[in-house]
Amino acid sequence: MKRYVILIIPLTLAFTIGAQTINPSEFRELSREKYIDKCKGAWLGQMIGVTYGDKYEFRSNGIPILEPLDEWTSEALERTFEQDDLYVEMTFLEAIEKYGINISFEQAGKAFAESKYPLWHANRVGRENVRKGIMPPLSGHPRFNYHADDIDFQIESDLFGIITPGLYKEMQLLGEVFGSIMNYGDGLYAGYFIAGMYSSAFFIDDNVEEVIRIGLSCIPPESTYRKCIEDVVTSYHQHPDDWLETWKYIEHKWQDDIDCIPGNLVNIDAKINGAYVAIGLLYGKGDLKKTLEITTRCGQDADCNPSSAAGVLCCMKGFSALEPVWKEYLPKVSDNKFIFTNYSWNTLIDASVRVAEQIIIKAGGSIENNLYKIPIQVPTPPPTLEQWVNKKEIHTPPIPSEEVAKWNSLWKVKSCKKSLEVGVFQNKFNHDNVLIITPPEEGVPALIEYLSEIPTNAKQLSIETCAPQNQPFLLRLRVDYHPVFEQTINDTQWVTLPVNVEKWAGTQHVITIEIFPVEQKSNITACFGNITFQ
Repeated sequence: MKRYVILIIPLTLAFTIGAQTINPSEFRELSREKYIDKCKGAWLGQMIGVTYGDKYEFRSNGIPILEPLDEWTSEALERTFEQDDLYVEMTFLEAIEKYGINISFEQAGKAFAESKYPLWHANRVGRENVRKGIMPPLSGHPRFNYHADDIDFQIESDLFGIITPGLYKEMQLLGEVFGSIMNYGDGLYAGYFIAGMYSSAFFIDDNVEEVIRIGLSCIPPESTYRKCIEDVVTSYHQHPDDWLETWKYIEHKWQDDIDCIPGNLVNIDAKINGAYVAIGLLYGKGDLKKTLEITTRCGQDADCNPSSAAGVLCCMKGFSALEPVWKEYLPKVSDNKFIFTNYSWNTLIDASVRVAEQIIIKAGGSIENNLYKIPIQVPTPPPTLEQWVNKKEIHTPPIPSEEVAKWNSLWKVKSCKKSLEVGVFQNKFNHDNVLIITPPEEGVPALIEYLSEIPTNAKQLSIETCAPQNQPFLLRLRVDYHPVFEQTINDTQWVTLPVNVEKWAGTQHVITIEIFPVEQKSNITACFGNITFQ
């Protein structure tokens, strides 16, 4: 990997939105009133989304949420002022206000290094790097940050679309400065995708798919992130009324467990979570409640993803078009400050407008009689950064797939702790061929998965298992992610569990077996012998 800096090159001469060909020497008009209305929608959408999904954050990983969700009420906005999904990007806004819209990599990095809030993954390592003198863009490069493809900048990039209405080049310039602190490659492209959707939403009121396509136009077509989101769009057209089919397709094509925490179903890989944002927007079909619900049901980072999806959609709709249920409690908390910032709801909107107007002028636009004349910029990808192709050298799974195949070639280990005690063993516990797994962390199950056709004449799935440490565990089996069987295992000797699968015989299905501790914080080990259809 030799390139460390992203260069923004001159944009192409023309592009097409719908049937309209636009010349970049032309301008588009946007009233100040409409900008403020959409800006308020964008920020409130994020606030709604993060509080809609915060109860489900990383509670369902690698498995969609199919049970009923709690009803959201406007009082939930009380919780929004302590959400890192919001206050981190607001500190970026403060840095821009302090240093100006031409803020440098070093100024942005040092401002981030001075922050006091807790951070995780790419953000944490990026800040530590800057504090050690490794400045952006190197602070986010995989050479120094093994979280480079994580979701961090994707979560925080909303700001850069909100303050650059239709100005994709300006979005990328600012996004590069801040996004390079903690991310690189797909992690950086993730932010351009989200911010690009916001930038376009100031001129598109109701065509969600067009907003997604413009967001994709802001990142290189050869990037794995873009390919993943394009797969969402393709599958949506094949299954326009079944989001779960698209979820399954993305899960089994792109969920490779080559992230910063291999062996753990928790996945903060940017493209997987970005796909969930796109699934929610497409299948929500412009309905905010539906968009929130579907994005949350996709699981994983289930507060960040609905925050991004709702932010984009509410930017399209505008604050004034949102139903009262979404904003009726806002006046009661509009003067509350977001922690670690100096912004309240009211001052946040004012700051966003001030910075956006500076950027419009810088880009060659003008402001006359409360009307913005915004130069047309083409949504064009930056030069391609090399993909991080050697992740497996760093992120090795707890049990290599070739080892699992020696036990049973039809099953995969999706979630398991890295340990010398796990793996495939011969002559273990009086059995010739044994898979031993254990949950990766508290609250996250160990999980194995089968994805293939169930034999035509199969009546049951026979599972040999035991609890060798005399620590009981709950075994839950799902078919197509719906629970169909549960049993507590507390035998140190082998037992055989028969699970009826006759109704699914002859067709392809996903079968997952989850292992949970029965007693809180207990360290459990589950052993599997033969798993066969009979």
